Amino acid sequence: MVESIYQRIKLAVAKTVDSGAHLNAASAAEGIGKSLGLSDALIQFAHVELRNAVYEPEFRKIPFKDRALFLPHCSRNTRVCKAISDEEGIHCKHCGGCDLDKAVSIAEKIGYTQIYIVPGGSMVKKMLEKYKPKAAIGVCCFHEAILAFELTKQVNIIPQTVLLLKDGCKDTQINLPLLEEKLSLIDKPNKKK
Repeated sequence: MVESIYQRIKLAVAKTVDSGAHLNAASAAEGIGKSLGLSDALIQFAHVELRNAVYEPEFRKIPFKDRALFLPHCSRNTRVCKAISDEEGIHCKHCGGCDLDKAVSIAEKIGYTQIYIVPGGSMVKKMLEKYKPKAAIGVCCFHEAILAFELTKQVNIIPQTVLLLKDGCKDTQINLPLLEEKLSLIDKPNKKK
């Protein structure tokens, strides 16, 4: 059921972008949401997907090695976490106690090497400026996603974001299937016959 509504939102977003609508993302998302009878949370998802759709064609061109993944420290299960922290965030030790372990494992399997578990936007900015990836994926709440789009625009980095399934700054839940889908977006080179 949830996957179905996400797919319907994504299709509606793509059609809105394709139609050349000259609306801002928030207004377009509101229109999509009303046309589908969506909750506020799903309207926020539509807003983020609208902005993702704008950047996706460029994002697909960038190799995995030139992308960074930013994961939220609030998804960490502090009761069992064995991660260590330093000036570049939290470093997952794959204890299996939370979604971060799964998210890092998915990204590593796909080929990502720049994976950061961070407390928020100021550290994201610091890491973007230090390592200069060409693209970045951020997993975050709606508020942080909007800030991330603005930040990446300032530093000329192609963004994609994935909203948390459950937010709230503690024990948050990552949408792992959607994250894997975003991480895997890449144009395959055409093979000559």
